[in-house]
Amino acid sequence: MTYLEKLNNYYYLTKNIRVNNTWKKVRVYLGKIKPTKEQIQKIAKELEKKQMPSKYKYLSNKEVEFLEDVKQSFKQWLIKTPKIVKEKYDEDFVIRFTYNTNSIEGNKLTLRETSLILKDKVLPSGVSAIDYNEAINGKECLDFLKEYKGKFNKKFLEKVNEILVKNTNVIYKGKVRLFNVKIIGSNYVPPDYKRLNSLLNNMFKWFTQNEKKLHPFELSCLIHGKIASIHPFEDGNGRTARAIMNWILINKGYPMFFIPYEKRKVYYEAIELYDNRKYKKYVSKMLSLIEEQIKDFKD
Repeated sequence: MTYLEKLNNYYYLTKNIRVNNTWKKVRVYLGKIKPTKEQIQKIAKELEKKQMPSKYKYLSNKEVEFLEDVKQSFKQWLIKTPKIVKEKYDEDFVIRFTYNTNSIEGNKLTLRETSLILKDKVLPSGVSAIDYNEAINGKECLDFLKEYKGKFNKKFLEKVNEILVKNTNVIYKGKVRLFNVKIIGSNYVPPDYKRLNSLLNNMFKWFTQNEKKLHPFELSCLIHGKIASIHPFEDGNGRTARAIMNWILINKGYPMFFIPYEKRKVYYEAIELYDNRKYKKYVSKMLSLIEEQIKDFKD
């Protein structure tokens, strides 16, 4: 982010740039007279040339800068915003997250019906028991994730899935499947059930090895892709992956987000990129899905 600073009655144009995994400020002295908008834009372009190559594997400097701006703005928002406003925001987010993540998987509830269930404790007429329970489960899962401070392991993963699919027609809730499955509408074939424990163990090891190496957004996206690819459960794999993704981000100081239902086609395209090992494009497309949503904090 490039911005104007005034220090000891002198103006500077300042930009945060990344150098060897740390952030440093680069300032351009402008003098005592406040520069015009046109002058700022011209000097800002010169500052852009001083940007160092990205130290992250899958995110560009521009994408990293955007995410760090969001993180810092979110931190300030948490400090400055009155408690009642934050509570209303959280309530609205839970409703929107639950509606969107369930709708992607075929839940028939509308956003309004989801709000009636979660906010007003009302059961709308004509709503099926499974759709209703999935809404309740979505809220319970987010509440659990906000409080969970343990490790990313099999027990935790199974608990998240168990919450998300309880009181539905899933037989083996929160249990790694003991049979093979197919994904309706996709050419992707999930791994044989006999490989699941090995694949999951490798995923947990990979997480430990890369938690401090990758940018938190890269980490969360790739874990999402791994869970969706491994497809460890009878049902609720997509919901579980999206929930875990948010858990990683909130533990790193970033705001949570949801994948909009109306952008599900782009979301499926992103997953295909992951399946085809095009990880940089996958991470970038995942960011494009939520950019408009989380930039509200930056603005």
